[in-house]
Amino acid sequence: MKRLIFTVIIEAILLSHSYSSDLTKKAIVESGGGPAPVWAGFYGGLFAGYGALDSATRFDCIGPNGVLGAVGCPIIAARKGTDDAFIAGGEIGYNRLFGAHLLVGGAADYQFTRFWDYGAREGTFQAVGGGDYPLSTAHAGQRLDNLATLRGKVGLATGPTLVYATGGLAVGNVRIDSTQTLLGQFGPSFDARHGEVRLGYVVGAGLEYAFSEHLSAKVEGLYYNLGSHAVFDDTTDYRIGARASTDGFLARVGLNYRFGDGVHVPPAGVAPGGGVWDFEGGVRYFYSSGGPRYTLGSDRRPGQVNSRLTYQDTDGHAGEGFARIDHNPTGLFAKGFLGSGGVTSGRLYDEDFPPAIRPYTKTLSQIKDGDISYGVVDLGYKALRRDGFSLGGFIGYQYDAELANGYGCTQVAGGTICARRNAVASDINVLSENLRWDALRIGLIGAARFDRFKISLEGAYLPVVTATGVDRHWLRPNINPLPQTGNGDGYFAEGIVSYDLTPAVSIGVGGRYWRMQTGSGRIKFPFSPGSPTKFETDRYGVFAQISYKLSDLGLGGSDAQPVLARKD
Repeated sequence: MKRLIFTVIIEAILLSHSYSSDLTKKAIVESGGGPAPVWAGFYGGLFAGYGALDSATRFDCIGPNGVLGAVGCPIIAARKGTDDAFIAGGEIGYNRLFGAHLLVGGAADYQFTRFWDYGAREGTFQAVGGGDYPLSTAHAGQRLDNLATLRGKVGLATGPTLVYATGGLAVGNVRIDSTQTLLGQFGPSFDARHGEVRLGYVVGAGLEYAFSEHLSAKVEGLYYNLGSHAVFDDTTDYRIGARASTDGFLARVGLNYRFGDGVHVPPAGVAPGGGVWDFEGGVRYFYSSGGPRYTLGSDRRPGQVNSRLTYQDTDGHAGEGFARIDHNPTGLFAKGFLGSGGVTSGRLYDEDFPPAIRPYTKTLSQIKDGDISYGVVDLGYKALRRDGFSLGGFIGYQYDAELANGYGCTQVAGGTICARRNAVASDINVLSENLRWDALRIGLIGAARFDRFKISLEGAYLPVVTATGVDRHWLRPNINPLPQTGNGDGYFAEGIVSYDLTPAVSIGVGGRYWRMQTGSGRIKFPFSPGSPTKFETDRYGVFAQISYKLSDLGLGGSDAQPVLARKD
């Protein structure tokens, strides 16, 4: 259910416009007897930005006597790490003004935060009380997939400017893992992992500026802290594991729309486009398939392929919010979409090639769960504008994060890794791939209108792509996890056919495809400088959408006088 929170927030924000005919125009009267300034009332918005996870990890060992750091425990230095990435989400809230300037309110938001921090210690570990553990490894880390907050706000409003402080409850989905291979008394491997929804706190501040009665932009910074948690492998008398803390910051920019006085809609028969500004926003359901794969080379023999993992036909279901704003006099525009959802099915093929493994072997695992998060933000210019037709170019940023989990293991060709009694039951997670892609976009977009129908086509080249990831072989704690990095390129294509139900409301269907790959990449194995690896991912699918158009956003300059919808 947590994966649907983002979709619900987006729907609450954007589809509220479609019910504008039920709104009654009225001034909100405060205790002072005058009409409320524009800051009062309900609002909703979208935001995007940059965030980071700070992680402090301590390797722990508890002896049979229950003492932390008992005799015989390995002495492993603690580590600190960090990770940063694109974030995006949606927010809803309510404000109330007391007097002319004091604002008190509350807000709830959700964002995908595909952060992870994993690190390793390698070498000879000394033991408490004497002795050592030679050629040993210790991995530990965590990931934070999403974060929601429920906050109060206190601020000062001066005309169109609002400065505020905020704080409250933070809720995040945190997963901590620790694997250790200790050659010596304990030997050989320990595996501890735990995932849970954690509660913590969030504090921060922001600055918001109102461009009009309804529209405002904000810049906001938040610090979150979800505390710390320890995980242990309890399969021996000595409990081996790690403790990790989870905190970090979020820097966000966004647009909010306030619903206080009703929503301006074009009069019947007058479509948006006659004014200075046009805005269109809506929601989509996106069904897609595809998935990541990588080909692993040898760190000793150039050109040799050791193995290949293919996450195939990973079916995803996502909710998506989208928006576009045009400045008609100049032809400048900004557009984007944000989506998040789950992966429900698919197949994972794991191949190993001679001479690394003899004979050739191929196994099959079923993908039962996972998730996807993605987003695009573009700035562009319409160079060609004619009646019913436009063509423009854009430059922007694309983000894609995918998590796929493979369960069970059966042999489908060669070898005996998962044959007969070595087969792994279908409820055991054996392999996972967590990849994050960042890309620069350069493209063209064109649109043609035929009465109420509109066709839009878009294509982009991704000349700069970076990939970071973590491969998890859950049944091999001596190599788990494996950090991944790479650089490459890609491309993107999208087509949409929409139909105007009214001048303001339209429905549509579309298709989308993207592919990204690395020309150079590496996977880091223990005691190895890194193995050459090629990473790839693609996703293709169809979507259905509903959108709502606004003319001029209250910024002025409209050729057609807007009409305020009233409730009869």
